[in-house]
Amino acid sequence: MTIAIALKINDGIVLATDSASTIVGEENEDGVRSVYYNYFTADKLFNLKKGSPVGAMTWGNGSVNNESISTLAKDFREEIEEKEYTSVEAIVKDFKSFLKNKIAPETSLGFLVAGYSEGKDHPEMFLININEGNIEEPEEINADDPLSISWFGETIFLSRLLLGLDERLIEILEDNVGNKETIDNILKYCNEKLQLPFGVPAMPIQDAIDLVKFLADFSVNSSRFVPGAQVIGGPIDIAVITKHEGFKWIQRKHYYDRDLNLTTIVEDE
Repeated sequence: MTIAIALKINDGIVLATDSASTIVGEENEDGVRSVYYNYFTADKLFNLKKGSPVGAMTWGNGSVNNESISTLAKDFREEIEEKEYTSVEAIVKDFKSFLKNKIAPETSLGFLVAGYSEGKDHPEMFLININEGNIEEPEEINADDPLSISWFGETIFLSRLLLGLDERLIEILEDNVGNKETIDNILKYCNEKLQLPFGVPAMPIQDAIDLVKFLADFSVNSSRFVPGAQVIGGPIDIAVITKHEGFKWIQRKHYYDRDLNLTTIVEDE
C-alpha cells in the first residue's frame, strides 16, 4: 500500500510518498487477502520530464507487466526527452496515451501529475485513475483552491486526523440511519466542524515541507502501531515544485551509495 500526499500553496506544491510495496495472496473465503511480503524501498515519486517543473506520484499496483512503475515513468521520460511542452495538461495527455499501451487488464493504480505550465503563476494538479485496465480521463483537481491538502492510497489515518472521520462512517450511517438526506446532513456538519485547519495559502515553502513530512511520518507510524501488517513505511521521498526553482528533491532514497555514483546522480536528477 501507499500514502501519497500533495500540498498546494501560493508558492508551489510539495509532494511526498512512502516506500512500501505489499505483495498479497489470493482472497480467502471471507474475501481477505493475506500479506506475503512487505518491501520498503519502492520509488513512487518522479520528475516526469527532466528539467521541467512537473512531477508525478503514484499509488496502487506497484508493477505492470513485470516492470515497476518507477521504470515505466523513466521509460516515458526518455520517450519525451526531446519534446517541448508549454502546459502540464499536454504532458498529462501524452502520459495517459503512454500508459494506455503499457497497462494490463488487471491494473488498478493512480497518478497525480503536478507542476507549472508556461506563463502560469500558480501550479496545477491532474489526477489519472486506472481501474482494472480502464484509464479514466485526466481530471484537474483543486484548481480554484489556493490551499489544498490531498492524500491517496491508504487514506484512513490522514482522513481521521485531518477530517475527524474516515470513509467507514458512511457505512455506519447507512446501516443505522438509512435516510440519505439525514446522512448527507450529518456528513456536511461533520465536514464543517471536525476538519483541522492546517496551514494557510501564504505559508512559506519550508513550512509546507515540514507539514507534509509530519503528515507522512504520522501515516507511517500509525500503520506501524495498529494491528496487522504495516502497509505504509520505509523512507519518505519529498519533492517541491515552484515557479522559479522548478522540480527539486528535498529528501530521496537511493539504492546505491551517492559518493560512489556522482555521475549517475547528476544524470538522474
